[in-house]
Amino acid sequence: MTYRTRYAFLMNRAKDIARHAHMSSANGRDLPPLFYLTDPKRTPHPEEIVAHLPTGAGVIYRHFGDPHAEAHARVLRTLCADNGVRLLIGQDDALAEEVGADGVHLPERALSKGPDIRERHPHWLITGACHGCETLDLGEVTALDGLFISPIFTSQSPSAKDVAPLGVKGIQMFCDLSPVPVLGLGGIRADNADQLTHSGLAGFGAIDAFQLK
Repeated sequence: MTYRTRYAFLMNRAKDIARHAHMSSANGRDLPPLFYLTDPKRTPHPEEIVAHLPTGAGVIYRHFGDPHAEAHARVLRTLCADNGVRLLIGQDDALAEEVGADGVHLPERALSKGPDIRERHPHWLITGACHGCETLDLGEVTALDGLFISPIFTSQSPSAKDVAPLGVKGIQMFCDLSPVPVLGLGGIRADNADQLTHSGLAGFGAIDAFQLK
C-alpha cells in the first residue's frame, strides 16, 4: 500500500465519522475531518508526510521551540497550499501570521488566547486541546472551531501513556456537552477508526498512523 493510498483510506474513515458528527463545523468554517499532528521525535520529517496528504486534510505543525521553525513552517505552507491541505500552527499565532497559515491550534493552557485571536483573524481556523469536561465550561471555547479530546484509544504519546482511554461513552459525553465540534486524538489508526463512526466526533487527528515505515 502506498502512502497516498494509506492516507486516502484514513481520510475516508474520517469522513465517515464526520458524517455522523454530533455538531457541524462552527461559524461556517470547514473543519477538516482528518488532521496530521507533527512530532519532532515520532515523525521527524513532516514534509515527507504532508506531501502525500489528501486534499481536505489538515496539518497541525507543533514546532516545540525549533530554532528553524519559520523555515520549516514555510516549507509546510507551500506543500499544504499545493495539495489543498489546511495548515495550523501549534500555539504560535505570530508564526502563523508570518507564514500565512490557515490558523492555529491552542493547547488547553492557552485557550484563553482564543477570543483575541478570533477577533484579529476572523477567518482563521482555530482548534484547541481539551483534557477534561470542566474545560468545556470556559467561555473561551466558543471562539474555537473545534476541540481535540484525548486519549481515545491507548496511545504512545508521553502525555497519554498513563491515562485511561475515554471509550465511546466518554467520547459521547464530551460531544454532548461541547459547544463546538469535537475531534478525537490518541491511538487512532486505520484499523480502529471505524469504531468511532457513531461516536459523535467530527473527525480525528493522529501522529503514529501517518508514520512512514
